Amino acid sequence: MTKFKVGAFYLALIGLTAISAGTPAFAEPQVTDPATAVAEKGVTEKDLTVSAAAEVVPTAAPQSDEVTPTDRDAQILKSLNAKYQCGVTEIDKTVSRSDFAGSVITCLEALEAKIARNPSDIAAADLAQLKELTNNFLSEVGALNNRVEAAEKKVAVLQNGSSFSTTSKLVGEVIVGLSALSGQTGRPANDTNGGSIVVSNRARINFDASFTGKDRLRTRLESRNSTPFNNAAAINGGTGTNTTRLGWDGDEGNTTNLSLLQYTLPVFNGSKLIIDATGSEFNENVYTFNPLLAPAGTGSLTRFGRFNPVYRQSANGTAATLDHKFSDTFTGSIGYALPPGVANNPAENAGIFGGSYGALAQLRYQPSPNLDLGISYGRSYHSAGTGVTAATGSAFANNPFEGRPTVANHYSFSASSKLSPGFVLSGWLGLTSASVENGGQNTGSADIFNAAITAAFPDLGGKGNTLGFILGIPPTVSSNSAFTGRVNPDSALHLEALYKLKVSDNIDITPGVLLVTSPESTNAVRRGSEFVGTVRTTLRF
Repeated sequence: MTKFKVGAFYLALIGLTAISAGTPAFAEPQVTDPATAVAEKGVTEKDLTVSAAAEVVPTAAPQSDEVTPTDRDAQILKSLNAKYQCGVTEIDKTVSRSDFAGSVITCLEALEAKIARNPSDIAAADLAQLKELTNNFLSEVGALNNRVEAAEKKVAVLQNGSSFSTTSKLVGEVIVGLSALSGQTGRPANDTNGGSIVVSNRARINFDASFTGKDRLRTRLESRNSTPFNNAAAINGGTGTNTTRLGWDGDEGNTTNLSLLQYTLPVFNGSKLIIDATGSEFNENVYTFNPLLAPAGTGSLTRFGRFNPVYRQSANGTAATLDHKFSDTFTGSIGYALPPGVANNPAENAGIFGGSYGALAQLRYQPSPNLDLGISYGRSYHSAGTGVTAATGSAFANNPFEGRPTVANHYSFSASSKLSPGFVLSGWLGLTSASVENGGQNTGSADIFNAAITAAFPDLGGKGNTLGFILGIPPTVSSNSAFTGRVNPDSALHLEALYKLKVSDNIDITPGVLLVTSPESTNAVRRGSEFVGTVRTTLRF
């Protein structure tokens, strides 16, 4: 291990002090080149080395020249390294005190970087342990306590809720997709693709601000030109089925619009309230039990492969969601959402309680850090009869009663298990019971089924990479007493494989393939399979 030089450390200290002191919550830190700062003051590295040596405090009693894995200092560093991924190596070997001090510095620098991004990520107790380490190695790392104390002050300011940010933190994501759609045999008239290749994109910018240090106001601007593949006429090469939709699709002709206005705040101990004025998505507000494959930019390439369709009942409109942590193992969530244009409409059969809506209740049970179990119940009303499965699955599943007003109850069971550091297994089962609403009378019902199992292999082939597989049945109508012709006799099968390659901290490239067998099958028509190949590039800043 490289020996630590006190003079070089002081050069770095000048720049890092500017970062760790006084940065407001949600504001980007201003990084100053330490060498430049020193040059401007006319101070040489030699001067700093001499000054540092003068501040070294000798130990009161003779100490061992080595640190062994069983020493308390080594155990503390090992714990911090495991919790915060500090990047310390050779942690289980006997090393010299000088080399061990270098590892302490490595861990400190990693924690400083995390604090610069979000001070609440570091527990005060862990900072106290890091301070203990620096106290034990003052002769090797002079004046290191100043950096730890500055970090403690920053965390204390945030925890006391006294910080106020007059600026917004900007976070952006750009997705560019290149997709190829294959033609299929036995296709119906509305499936016109014959090997189409399309390029699409989605760009998002989030502006996050805080008033107390514990709340968050998020404003999102978005532009897209990703035409859903279910719309054959729009791109002259679509599939005519929702089962082939991409996970980030939507087309506003790249017109920039306000896609999300959200305020999150703690309301009482263990609870947070999320209010969406527009752009509500339950999947962003509650846990979806598919941790590695749920994000649109880094997870599954498809709409269905990301998570259970029950989370889409919020319909990108107005919503309120309450999330409460009952204990370390139980978390409950409830949400109520209205489609766009309903909440502010004073007409009859509209408004907050008079028109279409979607509601969700969920209980999450986490008996261990590596296992998550959940049950969800959703209830929705669709005045126009469409959107029952949120445009996921077959056309009959989305509109089982030919546009009649529909009430639907959604029942789901989900699970996710981290079986090893390199393998996460997740899945869900979902049943929707939909009924025709006619003057308050139930005149028929339909059962709609969906299920999936996903396998993700994180860090396979390199840190940050992910290999993923998804096998599932998109929403399919298994029975319909109101319209016997609107049934899918053959359940479509969703088979997806992808590999996310981390090019850098800000760029991912994900090639993948999707095969859907027997989509949109009816008693009269048995469709062939649909195949979609996609390469997704995701850029973050």
